[in-house]
Amino acid sequence: RTARPPAMASPAAAAAARAVKIAEYEKFIGERLRPDLLDAELARDKTQREVLQWEALGVNAKALRTENRGSMRTLVDLGSQVYCQAEVPCTDRVFVNVGLGFHAEMSLVECEAFCEKKLAKLKTDVQTRVEELANVQSHVKLVTEGIRELMQLSDKGGSSSRSNVGGFN
Repeated sequence: RTARPPAMASPAAAAAARAVKIAEYEKFIGERLRPDLLDAELARDKTQREVLQWEALGVNAKALRTENRGSMRTLVDLGSQVYCQAEVPCTDRVFVNVGLGFHAEMSLVECEAFCEKKLAKLKTDVQTRVEELANVQSHVKLVTEGIRELMQLSDKGGSSSRSNVGGFN
C-alpha cells in the first residue's frame, strides 16, 4: 500500500486555523504566563524586602554593640501601624524572629552572626527568584514571537494589523 499525500487545505481554512492558534496562544499568555510572571515578580520583591530587613537588623545590632548603651527609648509597633514609645532598660540582648512565629533571645554578637547566615540564604533565594523570573519572561517572549510569526504568515509578509500581542511588546 502506498500512502497518499495529505490533502492541501484551502487558504481560507489555513488562515482560520492560524487565527484559532493565535487566539489560543494569546489566551495562554493571559491566563497562564502573565499570572506566573506577576507571581515571580512578587516572590522576588518579597525576598528582596526580607534582605533589606535583615541587613537593617544586622546594622542596628552592630550599632547597639559598638555604642554600648545601657538603655534606650524607641517606638514599638503594637500592630495595625499603631506605635507607642517604650523604654528598653537593657540593650545587651534582643529577641529575633527566627521564623514560624518563634522568637529567640540572642546577644548582639549572636544576632549579628544569625543575620549574616540568614542574609547568605536570602541572597541565594533572591538569585533563584531572579532566575525564575527570567525563565517566565523567556516563555512569554517565545510565545509572543510564535504569535508574531503566525500573524506574519496570515498577512503574507505584510505588516500586522495587531500590535502589542498579549500585552507585551
